[in-house]
Amino acid sequence: MFLRRLAVPATALLLVGCSVTSGDEEVNESTSSAEESSYPRTIEVPAEGDQDPVDVTLDSEPERVAALTYETGELVASLGESDRLVAAQESLTNPAISSHAEEFEDVEHHIPTEGNIDAEAVMATNPDLVLLSTRRGLEEGAAKVLEGAGIPVITLPNHWANMEEINSNIETVGEALAVEDAADELVKSLEEGLVQEEGDDASKPRVLALSNQAGQPFVVAGEAFPLQLLELAGARDAGAELGFERSGPISAEQVIAAEPDAILLIDMNGSGEKIFDPLLENDAIASLSAASPENVMLIEGQKVQAMGFESTLDGRDEIAAWLTEEVTAHD
Repeated sequence: MFLRRLAVPATALLLVGCSVTSGDEEVNESTSSAEESSYPRTIEVPAEGDQDPVDVTLDSEPERVAALTYETGELVASLGESDRLVAAQESLTNPAISSHAEEFEDVEHHIPTEGNIDAEAVMATNPDLVLLSTRRGLEEGAAKVLEGAGIPVITLPNHWANMEEINSNIETVGEALAVEDAADELVKSLEEGLVQEEGDDASKPRVLALSNQAGQPFVVAGEAFPLQLLELAGARDAGAELGFERSGPISAEQVIAAEPDAILLIDMNGSGEKIFDPLLENDAIASLSAASPENVMLIEGQKVQAMGFESTLDGRDEIAAWLTEEVTAHD
């Protein structure tokens, strides 16, 4: 087994604060804050495709939030509001995909990561707001049941595939929770940190991105944020020409057909290289220069998935450094 480069873990902290002076200035700021967080308020959830925008009215500030998808749960925590969560995906207790794993350990109810969402079980948590994404089709049936029970449901309409979609989702949830300032700070941090690496496209290395979900190696494909992050870090997607419309299992023959210069291994469950090893140790793949130790990088899912938010800043920089110091340096 090769000893490959491992992305060094880093903890990204979002510090949101303000100071208030005495006298009239304190009164004015207090009044302004009260106005900004006033309820009832109506949240306009953006349109998707040919669907119109949807208005969701919140009678009071949400204090019991059920986040049915891992992106929405991680977003609430990234906005500094994990103490409002009464339900979140069990997978978020895993530090490989969540930078707030310890906080999710303390969430009262954990939703199974696999399988259908039980609407009755969600209602039993007594939420005053439910958050989910259309990216996870399993939850859409539960959303209708919850809405029918009179529980406000915000279904974020896009696939978290690029910065425009991610920023829109941050702003929508920030408005729903009355933490617009924290949302603005998070958006600003991502916009300033997730910048495009310079370089001629033709000279950029071809990187094949694989993840270890579902107990086997998957190629990352379709509308997946890790591919956007790879591009920002200065690489091209080697899997683009394989014909995958979405992420799915990949064979040794397909890895070879992709003709990658390097391989990025995304650890989504904390198992490291274990699930990837049988594929990479295939004789035909092992003979590729892309499978040499310096050309294979293992990185935690939280650093490359959209739900990583500020952790993706570290991911982008670590991938860019790997490409420069290892992959292209050994061409």
